[in-house]
Amino acid sequence: MHRMKLVATAAVVALTVLSASPAQAQLTEDYAFVGVWKLNLESSSFDPGSGPQTVTRAFGVDDDGFLVSVRTTISGSGNPTFAMARAKLDGRDYPVWTNGAVYALMADGSSAETTASFEAVDDRTFRLTQKNAEGAVNPLSPNTWQVSADGSTLTVTTMGTNGAGNQVHNVEVFDRVEN
Repeated sequence: MHRMKLVATAAVVALTVLSASPAQAQLTEDYAFVGVWKLNLESSSFDPGSGPQTVTRAFGVDDDGFLVSVRTTISGSGNPTFAMARAKLDGRDYPVWTNGAVYALMADGSSAETTASFEAVDDRTFRLTQKNAEGAVNPLSPNTWQVSADGSTLTVTTMGTNGAGNQVHNVEVFDRVEN
């Protein structure tokens, strides 16, 4: 229960950080995916597996022009997770702060072990590549993230081979719930 409260508190703090100030207004308009998105399980597909119970993603832009991405998830088995990254869409690696990385930071001052690079494909699409602590690319990377022409849905496509050697093809469809 303590873990769930920590994840929920971190998500609230992160979403507060994502609230756009007037100085951020133009930057926010430049990114079609800025806003809050909730996973539409009925429209999504997970192969193999059944996917999570719920996922909420929030994107904002800070005063320095960095995209701030926050994800809260309740896994299929009911475990809460959290991840946050602050990055530019320049293809460079930036740290990803997960609930485990935050626990380690609090316990011994460790830095985030995983990284992600965000690369713009066009004004509605970006590619996300994740790397582990050794710098190796996650076998389920890169993923493609695309906002629909009308701005109402975000589709995340993940393909690759998982740690068990199974081919993975996940299509996560998110509905915009807040700009």
